[in-house]
This record gives sequence, C-alpha cells and structure tokens, in this order.
Amino acid sequence: MIKISSHTFGFFFQANSYIGVNENGEAFAVDIGGDSERFMKYLEENGLTLKMILLTHGHFDHIRGVADVSEKTGAKVYIHSDDAIMLTDPEACLSRFVGGMEFKPVNDFVTVSDGDVLDFCGTEIKVIHTPGHTPGGVCYILDDVIFSGDTLFCGSVGRTDFPGSSHAQMLDSLDKLAELGKDKDYHVYPGHNEDTTLSREIKYNPYFR
Repeated sequence: MIKISSHTFGFFFQANSYIGVNENGEAFAVDIGGDSERFMKYLEENGLTLKMILLTHGHFDHIRGVADVSEKTGAKVYIHSDDAIMLTDPEACLSRFVGGMEFKPVNDFVTVSDGDVLDFCGTEIKVIHTPGHTPGGVCYILDDVIFSGDTLFCGSVGRTDFPGSSHAQMLDSLDKLAELGKDKDYHVYPGHNEDTTLSREIKYNPYFR
C-alpha cells in the first residue's frame, strides 16, 4: 500500500510536491519545486529511499529542487518528451519570471509518453498525456489516485497563456480525464492548492465541457 503526503518545501509559488511511500520506506516524488535541502531533510528524518521523481511538467516552480535531489539520491527523473527542454533551458521553463533564483539544469532524465506504465518497486504508475498548460503536461495515475499537476485544480485548471500553452488542448485533456471518470472516481492531487476528486470536478468545475 502506498501512503501519499503533500508538501510545499518552502517555495513561494506554493507548488505542491507529493511523496508516495511503500511499506519498505521506498519513495517516489511528484514534482519538487521547493527547497532541495528541506526535501532531503524530510527524506532523512523519515528514513526514506527516493527511487523516482515524476514531473507533471517542466515549469520552474515544479522543478526547482530536482537537480540537487536527483544528484544526491540517484533517483531517476521522468518527464514527457515535449517538456524535456525545460529541464535544461531556463527560458523554456520560465525561470526568468522568478527573480534571484538560480536555475540548475537536469541533464539525466527519462522521457515518457502517453500510455506508458512505470514500475515503482512493483507498483504500476500510468502516464496520461494532458497538454494544455504545457505541451508535455502529464497526469500520473496510481490505483484510484491522479497526480494532475497544472492540468486540473480544485475548481479550475492551469493557465493557458504561457508560451506553448493551448486552451484548445486543455479542453481536450479535460475530456480525456472525464472519460476516466466514467469508470470510477479518483482522488486528485493537483499542482497547486487543495486536493479534490475527479467526480466533483466533472460536476462543478466550469472548464469541463
């Protein structure tokens, strides 16, 4: 059984980081936009071994701590191929909007595509490509949980006025999530703000068609 916890690790954009832990203390992270030292301290205090870093997209507020954490832990970094450039290009990841913060590139990573199934210590994590906020935005699905990044928030969606964003693609991605919701409900852990459920968003979120 995977236990999931939510963190911000001190980053002022309040981008959520999630840590999933199995019974052996092996962990994966979804986005690390906060302070890498705080993240590492959490791992150490809880005796966790980080195996994977899953990135929902490549914007700076979701990847700020990735380079240091991956180097220190050896955890593999996963990102959709369409957002991979954001790990090495400060312009592409929009770090220029965050004054005074150093951009450290991530040079060692694995690209994913729609429908890929990742193995976390014997547990399957499915990749769903959901462009709109960024070209390579993805959601990760683990059992009845969706890590939605900046695709879907509680009552809203990610911005579509950035370079590479597309409102039309965002609506198509929401259609894809709505299809998932026909089979069962999911607990949604978004990139910002509070968690929600897919059934609630389909019913009340004004961006669903």
